[in-house]
Amino acid sequence: MGSTSVSWEVSSFEVQATTPNATSDALYANGNMQVPVIVVISVVDPDTNNAYEPNDSELETIKLIDYDDPPTEISGSWNYSVTENEFEHGLPSTKTAIQPDLSLAAGGPQKKRYWVTTTKIEDKRIGASIIQSDGTIDHTGGGTFDSKVTLVGTNPITYNVDDLNFEQQEDDVHQAFPDQSGVWVQRNFYLTTKKYELRKADLQGYNLGTVDPALKYATAYFDYGYFSIFYYWPMGPKETRTVGIDSHTAEVTINQKSNALCVTVLAIWARGTWPASRNWEGRITFYDQFGNPGTFWLGYKEGFLTPEILEHEYTIEE
Repeated sequence: MGSTSVSWEVSSFEVQATTPNATSDALYANGNMQVPVIVVISVVDPDTNNAYEPNDSELETIKLIDYDDPPTEISGSWNYSVTENEFEHGLPSTKTAIQPDLSLAAGGPQKKRYWVTTTKIEDKRIGASIIQSDGTIDHTGGGTFDSKVTLVGTNPITYNVDDLNFEQQEDDVHQAFPDQSGVWVQRNFYLTTKKYELRKADLQGYNLGTVDPALKYATAYFDYGYFSIFYYWPMGPKETRTVGIDSHTAEVTINQKSNALCVTVLAIWARGTWPASRNWEGRITFYDQFGNPGTFWLGYKEGFLTPEILEHEYTIEE
């Protein structure tokens, strides 16, 4: 005798996009941008034909598959996750529908949302599969349940220096050190793109602040008659940071522009003995709102008082 807690079979099974036509969607093939695919499934107890509600472990056997090679799970250049990331989920030209309500109605179909990414420029037809209670695999790749969405991987956006804005946003801040040993000047610059807003950035090659916490996130400093220190900061909300070196420190405000990467220059005119000029790699890999990356480096010009964005690592001979 069958038990509704164990024995069940699929009665309806389909996949949907969240675009108005529900059958297709498009995404940048950058491996970061996700588009949602919704799996809608109903199951019944074959003994009574009553609706059955699969538990979480049973629903976890659902996989997204290659519609043209069922029941092969998509992998490699096409991947999916149940975890949503921070990037936009539709191209600028794509009209997206409101994300469907996945809450359950008694006796209604179950819905699960998956987030799909790709690194391949192609049209991909995607279906779904599930392992039924008897161990057999049912899928939407033709036959009883024939359902698919077509996802179009399109060329990612690429960035070069000409695609960037990098400019000072606020006025210089001038202050004297409390002990009257000298003065400091702070300047903030902000990196944005001419195409899309920035969503996040990875920084690599900077002072970790292990010896002097006020140097954390410094990418270079120069003894040029005055002492100038360059910093870049993790993207985030407006905040105050302690910058400087040894006893010559200042409290400065950073990240005053949203969706931008902040670079700070601190120039110190004071009595003191400064370390020899040096620079770290100062690499920036940013991601726009659609997950398209761009990799650049900080450079230094105008008497080591002004930062610039380079397409290669800075060398002190420049």
